[in-house]
Amino acid sequence: KMIKPTKQVPVLSGLLIAFTTLLMFSSCKPDITGELGEPFDKIKGMVGTWQLAAFTQQDLNSPVQAGRDLSLFYTDGMVTPMQITFNENRAYSVAIELGKNYFGEGGTWGFDDESYPSYLQLYTSTDTLEYNLGSMVRVFDESMRIEYRRGCVNTPTNIYTFEFNRLN
Repeated sequence: KMIKPTKQVPVLSGLLIAFTTLLMFSSCKPDITGELGEPFDKIKGMVGTWQLAAFTQQDLNSPVQAGRDLSLFYTDGMVTPMQITFNENRAYSVAIELGKNYFGEGGTWGFDDESYPSYLQLYTSTDTLEYNLGSMVRVFDESMRIEYRRGCVNTPTNIYTFEFNRLN
């Protein structure tokens, strides 16, 4: 009797080739060495005086979702731009001569989560204000971005982005 070839042989050899290829690629990964180190102190990263460098507005209801640079409402080249000072004791103050103050007159500050903050929270004598952090600021970072999202009945309508430079 003659043995008829079956279609199982190509399937098995295909699986063997795939398994061998997978084994070769998985064995080429380098070993991870070292440690990440201690996390940055988020409070020390925020402490200091920050001066407004840019202000943009994005209208979420507009078909064109591009932001508009409205920095001239805050910086005219003659007066000192808005400054926010965050102290290590969690007090903050605002100095503003030109433009609308979206940060209150001063009070205390904190984060929504001390270990992994997403929001900066400002507590004034009459209100609690919350801002999205563009990124967490470290002690050696020279810039900070904060987003204030305005809305109507829990629907965001505008995003105001404030970009600050560290003065000290």
